[in-house]
Amino acid sequence: TCGCVLAGAVCGIVLFMIGRWVGEQDQVFQGLLNLKEAVSASASHLMPSVAISDALPQAATTVTSTSTELPTLRATTPASTVSAVATPWVDSGSYRYPYDPGSDAFNAKPLECLRLTTPGLQRFEYPDDAEAHFEELNRTMSAFTKGVRPLCGKITAGYCGPWIENHWIWTFSAKWKNRPNGTRLRDIFGPYIPILFPFLDIWIPHFYRYPPGIIETLNQTMRRNVLYIALSQSDDSLFGHNLKHWGKFTLQDFPNLLLMSAGGYGHVPLPLFKQTEDPVHAPPIMDRPYAVSFMGSLNHGPAGTRTTMKSNAESWGRLRNKSVLIGKGENWREVMANTSLNLSPRGFGRNSYRTLELFQKGLIPIYIHAKGPWLFYRDLWVEEKIGFYTTPDSLGWLLDRAFSNVTKLLDIEKRIRAMRQTHFMPTGILDQISKFMTERDGGGDLRCQALPDSVL
Repeated sequence: TCGCVLAGAVCGIVLFMIGRWVGEQDQVFQGLLNLKEAVSASASHLMPSVAISDALPQAATTVTSTSTELPTLRATTPASTVSAVATPWVDSGSYRYPYDPGSDAFNAKPLECLRLTTPGLQRFEYPDDAEAHFEELNRTMSAFTKGVRPLCGKITAGYCGPWIENHWIWTFSAKWKNRPNGTRLRDIFGPYIPILFPFLDIWIPHFYRYPPGIIETLNQTMRRNVLYIALSQSDDSLFGHNLKHWGKFTLQDFPNLLLMSAGGYGHVPLPLFKQTEDPVHAPPIMDRPYAVSFMGSLNHGPAGTRTTMKSNAESWGRLRNKSVLIGKGENWREVMANTSLNLSPRGFGRNSYRTLELFQKGLIPIYIHAKGPWLFYRDLWVEEKIGFYTTPDSLGWLLDRAFSNVTKLLDIEKRIRAMRQTHFMPTGILDQISKFMTERDGGGDLRCQALPDSVL
């Protein structure tokens, strides 16, 4: 009898929590409805050949809803984010990819990149039916995007997109749809066949799994001698960090897929962002109340990373008689603006939302990495043009060196503010992706690297 009562209580709690979760999903997803109107002018489909009414992400959940109609409510998406989707960077559409598909130079750059992970990789063939193959692949995969919305809820701290995957899909779908006469696929995507698919928006709501058939269909539709490019925001990359997808796939099973990753596992590091932050009007860098600060959880990321960072930062502050604030609170934006150098430790994945927040605000980050750095715009980091990066153990040494050259700090902060639109806002990041793919304007500032030893 006791066992039955206990089981009944547990079931009741589970059903109550599921009900609350579904309610939250309905509430937070409703704000995206007006986003449909904002993006329709620039991206009338989520996938090529898919209408915007079909492409508007729906509630992605394993719990079905009895409602078949979407209510109309006010948008919760920040206006600055909506405008970033609706106004992609402006170009004349006259750019032409400079290499002939039959030349060695055509895919020399991606081969050099992918051989960092797979040294024996052979030259790819650019298909004669590239445009038709692109349309077929993305039309096939769009069958899995019905009812998919940009990720939203507690896991995103209330932010409901668009995420970088959504920007990638909407913007480049629109560029292809609205291309001038005579534009070829390679003029927009270089030597790659792009995969425009919302991996994150499907992966997480389905409890960090893909519904059956998605990756199998992708694997069957891709051609082994053709080069593809995709974008992932997830910390888990495309296939998770513990086991292979249903025991079948890892990224290494797709050696002809170049993955741009904001989460921290792929071939090309990208910035990781949520909401857009406004520039701050901060006091002069050495007049700010805090020399160093961090406001956030100390239990996130690899064990010991943030607690070691805290210990070493506070020890440095005591030794150098500098003000250091490590804590939590809703006033994190105010603390950021009043700090000379802001700490930005990695999270569950190698990247951090905080880093791009600091860049958008015009402030200097110190990126704290563990298990290898994830450096979008790597050369600018290595040359200390936009900030600093270090491990928790080396933080004190880095702080001594950084504060020893105030003129350099002033130059860095000035440079960050000047690069806000071109490198740190969604449209600028998309333009950097375009330059990387097509080698326009020297190829931009994104760089390739070998796959890390582990997903996380």
